[in-house]
Amino acid sequence: MRTAKIHSDFRELCRENGWKCTPQRLSVYRFVHGNLTHPDVDTVWEAVRSSLPSITRESVYRILNEFAEQGIIRRLDHIDNARYDSRTGLHGHFICRKCGRITDFDWPEGTVFPEDAQTGTIDHMEIRLIGLCRECSFANPHPETSRK
Repeated sequence: MRTAKIHSDFRELCRENGWKCTPQRLSVYRFVHGNLTHPDVDTVWEAVRSSLPSITRESVYRILNEFAEQGIIRRLDHIDNARYDSRTGLHGHFICRKCGRITDFDWPEGTVFPEDAQTGTIDHMEIRLIGLCRECSFANPHPETSRK
């Protein structure tokens, strides 16, 4: 996406959420917008510090969580540490248990919320597959058998 369009979209997000359009928020937004690598806070912080050396890790963490609270990104917990996902629509994740890489996959057609699980309001449903990615599989030709 062009820089002017990203900046315009960001200004609109700030207006909608009552946020100040700060250089810190804009830099974090630029990095995570459309970023499909599922970066953690340290990755975002390192990237943003190249243009804003004084930004703190805590500021990046707070901004990422503000974005997640508003649905701009999604926070993926219960991995090694929180990771952030710019793809907020329905999709699943494959997580490599060796290298930690996360890749997206489209939901199987017809996937619906299980009726017996709907005991309240559902915010989102998630499918996570955990195993060895292709690269780690080739590096380890005899992976342990999957546990049942």
